[in-house]
Amino acid sequence: MLEYFLNNYFLLLYLLAFILSLAKYRLYYDTILKYLPMVIAYTLLSEVLGLIVRDIDDIQIIYKQEYYNYNTVIFNVFDIIFYLYFFYVYYHLIQNSFGKKLIKYGSIVFLASCIINLFSQNFYIEPQNYAIIIGAIILLYATLTYLFNMQKTEKKLPSYTNLLFWISIGIIIFYTCYPVTMYILTFHYDIYEKYNLSQYHYACIGVFYTCIITGFVLMKRLRITNNSNQNVI
Repeated sequence: MLEYFLNNYFLLLYLLAFILSLAKYRLYYDTILKYLPMVIAYTLLSEVLGLIVRDIDDIQIIYKQEYYNYNTVIFNVFDIIFYLYFFYVYYHLIQNSFGKKLIKYGSIVFLASCIINLFSQNFYIEPQNYAIIIGAIILLYATLTYLFNMQKTEKKLPSYTNLLFWISIGIIIFYTCYPVTMYILTFHYDIYEKYNLSQYHYACIGVFYTCIITGFVLMKRLRITNNSNQNVI
């Protein structure tokens, strides 16, 4: 049992991030990140359900013998929700019209890629690689644009006290690696197994959520109103 939890250590990071998101909620309850605890809770529940389906033979969501322990569909749905949530967040925080348009139309392209991907890969048993790659490109653009704009803001607290700064750093690290590992998993499974890339993937999750946890620990209240009258932290 101990070995099982050590191999899935990222679950503890999800749980800690969720607890901190509630403990610090008073500092951002009226900002664009007010739904963040729900997103983290959804992430935790998705991971727990994914492990249950993968590791408990009596519980399955695909009733075909060869796919009985496949949990891919859980994370394909999660990816869509997670991408769209952060597209929404950064769209409201980025002030320049060109950046907002790119995120807006990029979101439409992402949704179109999700639909197209349904015809090229099995949604139930394969990661939706094309949607993952396109979503990651848009999200990385949005994140980098936000960080660039944040550094130009004169009236602000230091970056390390800004929750979204840490979330953005985590996103950059994870979503630079995530499309690569999913692509290798789908099209070069022998390499994925040979180099044990699942542990590399879990390590990226660990870094991502360590960034989020650090953000919650160091965060301070900061209210900045942008053109959309949204408060950020």
